[in-house]
Amino acid sequence: MANRFPNEDAPLALLMREMFSDMEEIKYSIERGDEIKAYLKKHSELLHARPTNPQVKTATFELMGSAYLESLKMLEESPKALLQDNFKMVIQTCLGCHQQYCPGPIKRINLLNKEAS
Repeated sequence: MANRFPNEDAPLALLMREMFSDMEEIKYSIERGDEIKAYLKKHSELLHARPTNPQVKTATFELMGSAYLESLKMLEESPKALLQDNFKMVIQTCLGCHQQYCPGPIKRINLLNKEAS
């Protein structure tokens, strides 16, 4: 039986799905006033994980990935008063890259910008 989701098995696609879940967890931790978990080491794999399309791994991808990691590091080192703003900055780096490379997840990523109800 053919795989209905061709991106599903690529390590980068799998990591991106985990990264989204991690960002949801960070979002909810911030909203509750809890400490956030550190994901920088795990998310650093995005620079090395095999993509579905090898042509994605360009110098621009590397720069955008590095910018994401830098914004995540800043978030993880943030004082509580800056967590929400720095979280939004991380999400903007996600959106910037996905506008260039893989627009499919943009709608889902935008959900991270919405306030909890």
